[in-house]
Amino acid sequence: MSEESTGPEFPPSDDRLPGQTGRRRREPGRLRRWLRGALTLGLVLTPPLMAAAALAGWFLYQEIDRTLEVHFAGQRWDFPSKVWSDSYALYPGLTAGERFVQRLERLGYRRVVDEPRGHGEFRTLRLPPALELHLRPFEYPTHREPGRRIRLELDSDRRIERIRSLDDGSEVHDAALEPILLAGLHGDLREDRREMTLDEVPVPLVRAVIAVEDRRFFQHGGFDPRGFARAMLANLKAMGVRQGGSTLTQQLMKNFFLTEDRTVARKLREAAMAVVAEQRFDKREILEAYMNEIYLGQRHSVGVHGMWEAAQYYFGREPRELSLGQIATLAGMIRAPNYYSPHKNPERALERRNVVLEVLRTTGEIDERTLAAARAEPLGVIPPAPPPPGASYFIDVVRSELAERYSAEVLTSQGYEIFTTLDLELQRAAERAVAQGLERLERDYASLTAGDGDSDRPRPRLEAALISLNPRTGEIVSMVGGRSYRESQYNRVLEARRQPGSVFKPIVFLAAIGSERTGAVHYGPMTFVEDEPFEWEYDGRVWAPQNYEREFYGRVTIADALAMSLNVATARVARDVGIGAVRDMAVRLGVDEQLPAYPAIALGGWEVSPLEVARVYSVFANAGLATEAIAVSKVVDRSGWTVEGHPVEIHRRIPASDAFLVTSLLEGVVARGTARKLRALGFQRPAAGKTGTTNDNNDAWFAGYTPELLTVVWVGFDRDAHLGLTGSSAALPIWAQFMREALAGRPESRFTVPRGVVLADVDPASGGLAVAGCRHVARQAFLEGEAPEHNCDLHGP
Repeated sequence: MSEESTGPEFPPSDDRLPGQTGRRRREPGRLRRWLRGALTLGLVLTPPLMAAAALAGWFLYQEIDRTLEVHFAGQRWDFPSKVWSDSYALYPGLTAGERFVQRLERLGYRRVVDEPRGHGEFRTLRLPPALELHLRPFEYPTHREPGRRIRLELDSDRRIERIRSLDDGSEVHDAALEPILLAGLHGDLREDRREMTLDEVPVPLVRAVIAVEDRRFFQHGGFDPRGFARAMLANLKAMGVRQGGSTLTQQLMKNFFLTEDRTVARKLREAAMAVVAEQRFDKREILEAYMNEIYLGQRHSVGVHGMWEAAQYYFGREPRELSLGQIATLAGMIRAPNYYSPHKNPERALERRNVVLEVLRTTGEIDERTLAAARAEPLGVIPPAPPPPGASYFIDVVRSELAERYSAEVLTSQGYEIFTTLDLELQRAAERAVAQGLERLERDYASLTAGDGDSDRPRPRLEAALISLNPRTGEIVSMVGGRSYRESQYNRVLEARRQPGSVFKPIVFLAAIGSERTGAVHYGPMTFVEDEPFEWEYDGRVWAPQNYEREFYGRVTIADALAMSLNVATARVARDVGIGAVRDMAVRLGVDEQLPAYPAIALGGWEVSPLEVARVYSVFANAGLATEAIAVSKVVDRSGWTVEGHPVEIHRRIPASDAFLVTSLLEGVVARGTARKLRALGFQRPAAGKTGTTNDNNDAWFAGYTPELLTVVWVGFDRDAHLGLTGSSAALPIWAQFMREALAGRPESRFTVPRGVVLADVDPASGGLAVAGCRHVARQAFLEGEAPEHNCDLHGP
């Protein structure tokens, strides 16, 4: 309402009497008679008109009062739920090199030269090597991070040795980088705000807003005639709209209930609502609502409302942490938030900030020295928040999971904080690996983009899916459901059911060599099996499995049969164990119960989703324990109470010894089998995995894991189309690129040998203990009492 506020300009009033046109002068006698008659009629009609006016005013008051009661006295705003990524724990052994610094910068942390003093600042030191940072405050579901200053002490390889407080030197054991906002679950109004009480708003900010928007806020009753008249006089002198006459209460009513139309009717209703509001609510409550309602800019497609949200968005701070210059910047933006945005127009924002500081000096809120110090401050804004990250397939999974338990109205109005398991850095790495991997395949194999064979239909685009999770907890850390969410929202991780091919084979060998084996033949990793053509008769039918490229290797060990992915040898083992036992083992590990018990399933002749494959392999990676794959870890309401949590549910599926035997066999696949290309692709950590290719060459897979991370990749077309590539050629390179990035900077670990298992160095060709003359030596796991006792008979006595 002050000279700094804005509002609609009223049109000039018409001083002519009713009926006066200015075209013809009436005769004096007739005019006197007309006036006398009008006066008499007015005296007769005045009481009814006054009564009617009073009645109309009463009805208007009642209508406004009801509106305020329904929409202003209770919950005033819908608070969208916010979906957050997982936090990033800091711990000894973690590499804090250039990639870590890039992560900080993507989080909006600012590099400084001196010791970090403000939240979201960091600096790197060379001697001794260290990294200092000022964490941002964050409300985690289990605790509040107050925004500590910490020092990461590094070794010569920039791995964290210890973490200490910069303030008192004490050791810190629970530091983490805060989560990143993935999405907001909005209703019709796309507005972000966090509600504050007036006591939480710093006093200088309150005084700055009142000084520039409504200096007589505590004197008027909602509508200020003096301020309105002063604004209109200033506008007449300027021959245009330079000042507004709206009080702070009027602005609140307009923002809350009315449109932006500059009409007299809207202005009158705004004033009436302001007067009624001040009768119902005290000044503090109105001021508090204003501080939470005011619009202060745009974060992409979402409006930034309220001082708390604006302080976070522009300065990365809570309101109580703002400097005087930053307070003046926010107060000055109210007049025209986008015009004075420090992101879009920093020069205008700086000029406007200084105007506000001068107003504060004029009104006596600050002295000359404080004014000079505040004017010398830089704007101090943080870079605009980047667009919401991709992860669209993952967010769809979160939405779907939440929709099973909460209504859309609750999710878009109650302001839940939804914490997920997504690691955004790993998600970006997964998206890059899929996009670059598919582009590389299409560049190297022209047939993948050529016409669809004999059909007139154009060949569909090559697709891929990737899911990565922590096998110990089931937490999904990254998910890519296709090459482009914009082109197709079909999530192939969950919904695409394709034949897994040889990815299924470890289940067959587990049924054969595990401690719970049921077949008549006793199998161990070094047991020999014939890889020669045979016929399997079942249910009156005959099935004759074939090897890839129809090559046969004769007498081979179980370990080599899996390493080289020999179909015929695998089918022989499945026949001896019993296809019913193989089927039951698959279902126990997580395959859909509809899986039939017929021979072809031993070679992956049944459709599964990448999620099912991940579920099976996570049992191998997690010492025989199964955990539910989860995307949502916790849901917290606005008061900080945990609405729901997802504790890790663990179920024993197979003995730990059996799981380790399979892991050992799958390490052989990487070391000397169909996945040996992995080492040439630059991935050198301990790893276990299996390639998969269907008989028709339509689907390519790689499922693999390290002790920390399990990832499954599928490559193919959405409808049956000839891929013509193996899992090693199509899926393995994508897996390797992702896992290299995902595990970079993390300490390397090895698979833990459980009780009941012994390790022995063997010659895979002979099945005996390795001797000096053996050219190929493999360290193989055995159940206790089942390791070979004889030496290799091919290279020694």
